[in-house]
Parts: sequence; structure tokens; C-alpha cells
Amino acid sequence: MRDEQKPVSEAVVWVGVDVSKSTFDAALAEGGQGGCQPLGKLPARCFSRSPEGVAELLAWLRASGVAPESARVVMEATGRYSVELAAWVAQACPPLSSAIESPRQTVAFIKSLGLRNKTDRMDARALALYGVERRPRAYQPPPASEGELRELVRYRDFLVQQKVAAGNRAEEMRDSKFIQREMRRQIRQLERDIEKTEKEMARVKQATPELENDIALMTSIYGVAFLTAATIRAELGDLRRFEKARQLTAFAGLNPSLRQSGSSVRGRTHISKAGNPRVRRALYLSAMVAVRGDNDFRHDYERLRAQGLSKMAALCAIMRKILVLMRALLISGKPYVPLWKNRPQLQEKMFLEA
Repeated sequence: MRDEQKPVSEAVVWVGVDVSKSTFDAALAEGGQGGCQPLGKLPARCFSRSPEGVAELLAWLRASGVAPESARVVMEATGRYSVELAAWVAQACPPLSSAIESPRQTVAFIKSLGLRNKTDRMDARALALYGVERRPRAYQPPPASEGELRELVRYRDFLVQQKVAAGNRAEEMRDSKFIQREMRRQIRQLERDIEKTEKEMARVKQATPELENDIALMTSIYGVAFLTAATIRAELGDLRRFEKARQLTAFAGLNPSLRQSGSSVRGRTHISKAGNPRVRRALYLSAMVAVRGDNDFRHDYERLRAQGLSKMAALCAIMRKILVLMRALLISGKPYVPLWKNRPQLQEKMFLEA
């Protein structure tokens, strides 16, 4: 994730790192000169993905005439592998901060280089050049409680998908009574596992005052329940870190994406879907509930529909509003007060139309 630090200077040496399960390849490119160096000539080396491998990396940097304190690391997000490596780097040399970038951005950059071969070492060199040109901000690891909540949210999501798959399989295989019994048994077990996971999520929330306060503020919004708030908080982190609301909506993939070219191509505007799909799924369910109640969300939804927007486009606008409202509540520290409660004429109108 990105933080609010100032961009680093162009003179820094960038260490591009391509991470795999047991090893990582590292390459060096110096700011201001990397673009002039042939990509294949950038120094590179392979290390074991372990604290010992990180120590060897630091020794290699010093032997190459690079002070680790003046360098930066950039790697592609590969789940736990990249996060663990970034933690080992920070522990071994705190000034050597690491940037963990989305594959959506790094893959597009590497493709733009027109490379004929794809190897781990070449990817590390391309990532070093990515660091020189883009200068990404340092990765800020979440607190342990937030990391635990995120794992629980994703585990519950996995269990729900397994339950849906088991239910679909049970519908398809009706001739065997044995399979039917097994499917029912699996579904009951999955339901118990989902319930236990949700209780553990609640325990983590209660054990962390900051999480409990943030989730309480977010659930003051009509249509936002604990699971939605926990998902948003776990997947997006602290929403206060976004300087502007549009940065948050873009990060979540809810910003409008327009496609036009010349005078003939006039594609329909849609959301970019560049962010976390779990976030959009949770907000979609909340928006579906919100527009059915007597509240501001229903009023806005009906207004957008009257203006000619499709049901999905209007619903996406409500999703954006809920997410932006969550950030505003966390910044203010006050729970949500529906606007229509302060506008009697709107309250009366919605009551009559209900």
C-alpha cells in the first residue's frame, strides 16, 4: 500500500527484486543513469529468500559500491512472499525501505520495454528500471491486528465460496444418495466454520480499540454491517491515509473509466475495476440494502435513475458514496447522521412515496 511520504530523490540507487517461493533475483539501477544503461548490462544476482539471503544482498550492495542506506528496493506484490521479504529487509537495514507494487502496473511497464526474453533476472532488471522512472513510495506494513483481520476476512471468503460450490454440486448430483449426504455434511461443516471465523473476527475487533472504533463508525451507515465494515477496513487499511476522496475511489477501482477515440469510438463509461474485488463485492451488497430503505441513498439512487442512468451505474454511484462517507466519518470521528433527518420536507416526501 502507498503511504503519504514525500517522493524519494532521483539520485537513489534502485534494487529491483523478482521474488519467488525460495529465491529472489536482485538487480541495480542508479537514478538519473538507469535509463541510459542497456537493460541486459545492469548488475544482477540471485539470493535465497530468507534472512540470510537478505544479509548476502546487503553485502553484495556494499561490494558493488552502493551504501544500503542510500538505496531503495522495489518488488512486485506476490502475497506473503514479497511481504515477508520486505519485513526481513526492514529488519536487517531499516533505512533500506521497500516498495511493493501492483502487478497491474509492473507488468504493463515491463511489456512496454519490448523484451524478447522473460527470465527472473531480466524481470529484476526491469523492476530496477521501474524504480528509477516511477519512484514508488515505500510499503507500510499493517499492524499485526489488521493483518490478522485481513487473513480472517479472506479465509471466510474462501469458506463461503466452498459452500456455494458444494451447494451447486449437490444440485447437479441428485441420483446418488451417498453424494447427497456427503454434500449436506460438508455444507453443515462449512457453515460451522464460517460462524467460528466470524466470531474470531469479532474477537480481533474487540481486542483492538482502533479497529473497534473505526468499525463502529462505519456501521453507523445504513446498509453497512459488521462484515462489510471489517472487509473494507481489512482490505483498504486506514482510510484516513488517503489525502482525497478520489484517491480512495481510484484505489478501490470505483472511479469512472471513459473510453473514447476519434469521432467513432464512444464507449460507455464504467468503473475501472482496478482495485480489490473483495471491496467492490462488499460495497455492492451494502448498496443493494441501502437503496431499499428510507434514506439519502434511496433518494440519490432514484434521482440518478430518473436522469437516465442504468440500475448498475446508479448502484455503483451509491457504492462510491458509501466508501467516501466511510472515510469522512473516520476523519471526523463522528457517527453518520442521515441528511434526510435534518430535512423534514425530504423525510415527508420519502414517507409518502414508500
